[in-house]
Amino acid sequence: MKQKDLLLGLAIGDAFGAGVEFKSREWIRANVDFQKFVNAREGSFVENYSPWDYTDDTEMTVGVINALLSGKELTPDMLVGFWKEEYQDGVQRRGFGRQGHGSMQWYFNGAKSIEEIRAFQRDREYPGNAPPMRAIPFAFVQEHDINRCAVINADATHPHPRARVASIIVARAAEYLLLRDGNPTSIVSYCQEQVKGMDKDTDLLLQRIDELPRPEDLKEHQYEVLCGPQPIVAPRFMPGITGLPSDAMLTGGCVLYVLKHAKDAMDGLRISVRIGGDVDSLASICTGILAGKHGLASLPSFMIENVEGREKLTALAETFERYLSMGKVSHKVQR
Repeated sequence: MKQKDLLLGLAIGDAFGAGVEFKSREWIRANVDFQKFVNAREGSFVENYSPWDYTDDTEMTVGVINALLSGKELTPDMLVGFWKEEYQDGVQRRGFGRQGHGSMQWYFNGAKSIEEIRAFQRDREYPGNAPPMRAIPFAFVQEHDINRCAVINADATHPHPRARVASIIVARAAEYLLLRDGNPTSIVSYCQEQVKGMDKDTDLLLQRIDELPRPEDLKEHQYEVLCGPQPIVAPRFMPGITGLPSDAMLTGGCVLYVLKHAKDAMDGLRISVRIGGDVDSLASICTGILAGKHGLASLPSFMIENVEGREKLTALAETFERYLSMGKVSHKVQR
């Protein structure tokens, strides 16, 4: 696999998905044919946004890679520092911060401390999905450290059992497909074993997801297994639409469903976006992992040519690949 394919696939899924983020599943089916970029953002989601911008999904994943490259002890506060550094780099280059970020925007704007953000997410019934969306790079640490690093990733902003489990699921899904060359049909059971007993609701969810039919055979009522009650009901976000909410546990489950059934990066992007809702996060994770496994050939050239940050992401991927090739994947991990 090539880290360049993974990172560019991740950014493409993020950027294409961002154009139709929080649109209902039915609207996407009627209006998105994947032959061109669709910008359906409106209201506050238009602020500081241009088509093909990637969002916080890619930005925070870049921050994780930079944290791993530093060789420093991995701690929640250390990760926050690298995310803030990457956010500020974007502000300096663009003149403003990028879209996304949810509760972390309060921290970046100075409205709340990081401890206040953690307390907010710790007490939520349905913590947000930032931990899984940025968890892929932890697949490449020493195998015995993957779960611990994924938990630190969650605890940096979302110290909640479901966020921890979702972070592990994404890291282990990437490890399974990219490093173990695992059979996609067994990805749910593999990841289920990695998080068994950590959260009973997640255990049940993954079992139900593994029993679902292929995407083309899904009935409307079966989307409630993947996405929870439809239309989305508060406090999950965004209420009133059909699709995936910004929910850590459901995002982790949807990732495994897409990876189980998608045959390449474009298929993963298509399946992810057609689920509706928070599709940039889902498409980012799935397109990234599938591009890492199958390459970028299935993605149309207009996506590869237009995505933000191609040169930067390619250079970072090459640096990370060299780092990994030297065996420098054993990190000091806070215990």
